[in-house]
Amino acid sequence: MNEHAEAAIRRLSGLPGGAVRVDLTADVEDGFRARSAGGVLTVTASGAGAAVAGYAAFARRTGVGHVSRIGTRPVDRALPEGAEVSGDATIGRRVAYNLTVAGYTTPFYDWARWEHEIDLLAASGVTAAHLTLGQELVHLTTFLRCGYGEEELLRWLGPPSHQPWLWLNNIQNFGRGTSRNLVDDRAALARRVIERMRELDVVPILPGFSGTVPPGFTGHRPDARTVPQGRWFKDVVGPVRPDWLDTTTDAYAAVAEMFYAEQRAAFGMTGLWAVDLVHEGGDTGGTDLGEAARGVQKAMTAADPDSTWVMQAWAGNPRRELVGAVDTGRVVVLDLTGEDHREDGFGGPEWVLGILPNYGGRTALYGDLAHVASLPRRWQGEHRLPGLSRITDMAEGVANNPVLWDLFHDLTWAGAPVDLGAWLREWTVSRYGAADDRAHEAWRILLRTAYGPWRHDGKGGLPAETVQALAGLPVDAAEVRGVPELAASLGALETAMSENSSPYAVTDSVIASVPSLDANQASLMGPRALGYPGGALIPALRALLDAAGRLDSPGLSHDLVDLARQVADDAARTALRKIAAAARARDVEAYDAAAQQLLDLIDAQDAVLATNEHFLLGRWLADARAWGGDDDERDYLAEEAKRLLTSWGYEDTTVLTEYATRSWAGLVGDYYRSRWVLWLGEVRLTLTGGTTTPVDWYAHADRWNRAGTTYPDRPGGDSRHAAAVVLDLAVRTVQKI
Repeated sequence: MNEHAEAAIRRLSGLPGGAVRVDLTADVEDGFRARSAGGVLTVTASGAGAAVAGYAAFARRTGVGHVSRIGTRPVDRALPEGAEVSGDATIGRRVAYNLTVAGYTTPFYDWARWEHEIDLLAASGVTAAHLTLGQELVHLTTFLRCGYGEEELLRWLGPPSHQPWLWLNNIQNFGRGTSRNLVDDRAALARRVIERMRELDVVPILPGFSGTVPPGFTGHRPDARTVPQGRWFKDVVGPVRPDWLDTTTDAYAAVAEMFYAEQRAAFGMTGLWAVDLVHEGGDTGGTDLGEAARGVQKAMTAADPDSTWVMQAWAGNPRRELVGAVDTGRVVVLDLTGEDHREDGFGGPEWVLGILPNYGGRTALYGDLAHVASLPRRWQGEHRLPGLSRITDMAEGVANNPVLWDLFHDLTWAGAPVDLGAWLREWTVSRYGAADDRAHEAWRILLRTAYGPWRHDGKGGLPAETVQALAGLPVDAAEVRGVPELAASLGALETAMSENSSPYAVTDSVIASVPSLDANQASLMGPRALGYPGGALIPALRALLDAAGRLDSPGLSHDLVDLARQVADDAARTALRKIAAAARARDVEAYDAAAQQLLDLIDAQDAVLATNEHFLLGRWLADARAWGGDDDERDYLAEEAKRLLTSWGYEDTTVLTEYATRSWAGLVGDYYRSRWVLWLGEVRLTLTGGTTTPVDWYAHADRWNRAGTTYPDRPGGDSRHAAAVVLDLAVRTVQKI
């Protein structure tokens, strides 16, 4: 037996202790055999994690329950007598998490949330996962030994919501930093998380020491050589990055030795370290990149001779000269998008095939399910790619699109490309508790629309109002000028980032966008146009609403709200086009009617979001506040949690405005609505001869971020009724005037 696997299965299934038995055996190389008899589920597996994955597969294929990224359904019926389900891994390690997940999804998780998350990782077949939780303690104790003061370092580390970008050498000294109590509390949780991950065979990938140092390092170590890194995005825009300590020097070797010793003392060794040199435009200051890489690897192997360096393939990295300079037998490269590898993989090291379906944790429906279902061709048979040994979902935030997560991780056990139609039918039956033709109809529509190809031919322009907001400049409805120099810089940035690839991305919410008559999406990243006709999801919502009249499950509740949210977003695009047409025709009556239509859609979207726990701003803020040691810290953590979703940062990061936008109740009905009300009023003044007032969107966001407004952290209302209201409004909106 294995008590850890049995406990995880009981948590996911709701089965009593006597109904679950786990046996570990060397007879199964990497997989499971699950069988039910006499009311007992017996899972024989290669390890504890594989056993949990065995239960998840058994629940899905028999329909007795459902394990999912969102929408887990406990076993609610008798186990079928004599049912057998087996699985054998067809791909090696399965890796979870973009490093940014620690900011966009998990920064405020407590133990209960982490326990469920680790259960889910194991159920998904994951065998390694990035973990940055608690690592601020390592940086704090390391640089205290270098002579820095504690308060100075706490300021440098930033709050939990933004720390991942310090580990990536993107930002520093964010907000007012963190507190020692918060550092210690998060480290204590991290120890518990690491222990549970190990119990369920998930190896933590910890941050290694890349050379990122606090300001003024040479004042503490005069013999050191540090290199200024300029601004974040290829030194074009964004905040000033931390200095880089030359990794070829003795000073680096000394600090790295301290770093790994402190990490070992705090958390033990895991054998996997994540380091990315010259990430998103870093600069070695003339130091040979290959030599710099050798310095990093030398420090790692000095700390742990069996360690493996985990690198990200992103925006041209890792460069050939870097890979060619190190022992590739001790390197694994994560191809984040699945599109950065060459014919020879990465020229030597093992590499991991990824998908990157989400930026910033945004909530739009998205994911090329057909492409994902076909991926086993990449590692099986004559078309196997050289060096490919693992898979990874590199979404920047994971609290969205559960169908994509579930399908991708089912590839672990797929002996051939997945029959997507059959898989989707099995998934919905398990998820909703029974087969339903209308539910299947809804998903057939979604499969050819929102969950269609990663890329499409549509592309929208960047509105002038958005460019001004990204530049941090006020916008006057009577005189929208844009910022040609910033537009040119953003174009140069896009070119620089896409020299080696052009990442796919979703078009997100127009409701969440910087208000403009030409608004087409909220964030900078994405095609700014839908990949399907604007009203295409209305029949899917109608069908799923019909199914919800007969079925009830956590997954169905989530999916109904998520689909209604997307339908409201899509209809808002039509409403905005009506507003723009009326404004340009100077038809005030038509303008007022169209403006009210948009606001009604925003209100309806907020109302349906409020009915489900996964779409609540209040829950995000309550989780943040729970980490505070006193009222002041609680308010500060909530403020920075809001900031991440709106302006992302302060005046130096306006280019990231709405990068991490969410369609969440409270955020939609308060923040986004207030912006549209303000802007629609300003545009109306241009039609009636009134005097307009320039709007500073950063200042507007900053006021909202600092306000102490509270929002419900528990769902309320009837999701079916609220979704029906959205459906009715959407139908009326897409009709011609």
